[in-house]
Amino acid sequence: MTTSRYDDPRLDHLPGADADAVALSEVLRDGSIGGFEVDLLRDPTRDEVARGVQRFFGAAAPEDLLLLHLSCHGRKDSRGRLHFAARDTEVDTLEASSVDADFLNDRMEQSASQQIVLLLDCCYSGAFVKGMRTRAVEHAVDVAGNLGGRGRFIITSSTSLQYSYEDGERSRDGAKPSVFTTAVVQSLRNGTGDRDGDGRVGAEEFYRDVCDRVRRILPDQTPTLSVNSAIGDLVVALNPAGPRPSHPAPAAPTAGAGPEPVVIARSTEYPFDPVKGSGYDIGEVMNYLKQVIGLVSDPRRTTPIRPPYFAEVKAKSGIGYDRGQVDAHVRRHLAEPADFEVALGRLLREQGVAVVDEGDPVGRRLGRLRDRCRLVGWERLVGHVRTGRVVDPQAAVAFTSTHLCVLDAGHLLRVPYRELPSLSVSSTSRWETWSGSNDQAGWGGETEVVTTTVRFGPDEAVFERLYGELVRDALRAFVAAMADLRGRRPDWFA
Repeated sequence: MTTSRYDDPRLDHLPGADADAVALSEVLRDGSIGGFEVDLLRDPTRDEVARGVQRFFGAAAPEDLLLLHLSCHGRKDSRGRLHFAARDTEVDTLEASSVDADFLNDRMEQSASQQIVLLLDCCYSGAFVKGMRTRAVEHAVDVAGNLGGRGRFIITSSTSLQYSYEDGERSRDGAKPSVFTTAVVQSLRNGTGDRDGDGRVGAEEFYRDVCDRVRRILPDQTPTLSVNSAIGDLVVALNPAGPRPSHPAPAAPTAGAGPEPVVIARSTEYPFDPVKGSGYDIGEVMNYLKQVIGLVSDPRRTTPIRPPYFAEVKAKSGIGYDRGQVDAHVRRHLAEPADFEVALGRLLREQGVAVVDEGDPVGRRLGRLRDRCRLVGWERLVGHVRTGRVVDPQAAVAFTSTHLCVLDAGHLLRVPYRELPSLSVSSTSRWETWSGSNDQAGWGGETEVVTTTVRFGPDEAVFERLYGELVRDALRAFVAAMADLRGRRPDWFA
């Protein structure tokens, strides 16, 4: 389905969409590549799109391989939901005059087909997968012998935040295919999607090849892959050149013998075992593993990055990558912070402490807390424990670049980080009875009151009620984390 012309002048014409349809239909019909029966729907109205989608998915048999390609404008509504624009779509009535992603997802979910490939070539197309649901398998059809797997594979031209570009990026002149569809056509026509050389183009290796082609032309556009309810790697096409000599074509199955089970093979790029019903979503890992590794390996990183690193498989029939293996792979790339202050900021963020941005208006309003901490020279305020909407300098725990500062109404404990082992944190609790009433009834109960005492040398600070519990938990967690940091970098505490 392609839409190149729009009645609403606020939606630019997409002359490249017609070329998308022609180029892709040629390779899909080619018996040496796809052998698909291809139907084209050009410049349809909203109702024609909806009816066409419903008929397409509704008429499918369980063993049918379905491939739907959409080339059109993608628009988001005020709640961030994706809509596909038709010829008669109006920007002012987007929800009523376009086809929303939920409708398309529902038709896929209710289709009898066990093998669906969806190619979305529109702006923000990555937003489609956010609303996907998983369905139970209603038809027990074994397609592994012929096609190598089943499930839903959604390949989008961009993430949920990106535009999709036509050739020339800025220009809409000329009927050239989009960068994404050009990559799809070239990958199928040249057989480069067959990365393992077995003569068959699996959905995942097809995605990798398309993604590489797009990124070589437009580094800022990132195609995405989402895999849902998958068993094996669905074969979407054949390599017109056939298998490489080192990969002879598989022998035809013996009469009466059942097809061999298909598994997702490990690779050097993704060395993880597939697991059924759990683990990380395979598409998420393939889309974002490099970005996650790039973040955790940055020694200047200040924001915390903790597992789970990717969306997890929820459906019992789904296939994911083993989470433990993926987490261990990411941890091997963790970089120690470049200096102590970066490490301190990262540690505080991981514990939910409010980290101070000196240039932020909130950070500039902490003057009273800075004064009570008695900062010296180049010492600066790095963070503080949240004790309410307003920072109370009469009862606070603050972290500077060189000291832990514990303050109650009359005392300041300035503890150098190298002397944290000398800090003592103890607490007691008691129960208080309370009651209340109005004209109709009375009520009451008991409340635990925590008192926390913090000692350093001859000085101590005391906190009660809400402050007592907050200070106790924050200090115990901080001291333990700093002890771990000291073990890794003793030179920072010398």
